[in-house]
Amino acid sequence: MTAKKDTDNTKRNIYQRLAAAMEIVSYVQKDEATNGLKYAIVTHDAVTAKVRPALLDQGVVYHPQNLTHTQDGNRTEVSLEVKFTNIDNPDDFIIVPSFGYGIDSQDKGPGKAISYAVKYALLKALGLETGDDPDLDQNSVHIVEEKKTADPSWIGPLAKTKLVEGARAIGRDVSACEDLDSLIALEIAKETVEITSQLEKDLPHFWDHEPDPEDETKNYNGLSQQFTKRKEELTNGIN
Repeated sequence: MTAKKDTDNTKRNIYQRLAAAMEIVSYVQKDEATNGLKYAIVTHDAVTAKVRPALLDQGVVYHPQNLTHTQDGNRTEVSLEVKFTNIDNPDDFIIVPSFGYGIDSQDKGPGKAISYAVKYALLKALGLETGDDPDLDQNSVHIVEEKKTADPSWIGPLAKTKLVEGARAIGRDVSACEDLDSLIALEIAKETVEITSQLEKDLPHFWDHEPDPEDETKNYNGLSQQFTKRKEELTNGIN
């Protein structure tokens, strides 16, 4: 005699529910590359829009917890856990650790970092494809270790020439951004974080500098001011 199959979905454990959610959604489409940037991005909102309905359909809720953060200038680094819980048995759950970076000259750095961390926890928990393979990322700049400058106070791995070239390239990308989403994506890109972090320490005048109209050699915006200015322009509808 064939055993009767248990059709009571409330008895499924968290792993069975996540497996069912994986069957519902398997790919998150990148947003189109826009505004002169060289890469497309998978946004937090795009991931949430795909994942949340599938998890709710399977009786799973999630939330971040145990959040810690550090602040380095305008960069926030967040470490957290995302807890996925079986709504029919709150004692049945899994925890996915994650972390993220957020760069902002005002007060949005923590929010960006949290969104970044939660986004990747969702992607990894459900094994979702995005078409973005870090091992094959053609947009990442391979930084070859160079001999450091003779200046013993020099901190970062990039030589001065390479650091300045990288900062100027980011400045050009800032000017090319035509909406806030692309500007934020540029801010939290790995290459941007690496360059701006070293810039703050080794060449702070390239990072934080207000233009001086009285001196042609000092009449320029630092990279931080370029980000802030462009953000204000886009917020006010100036392209």
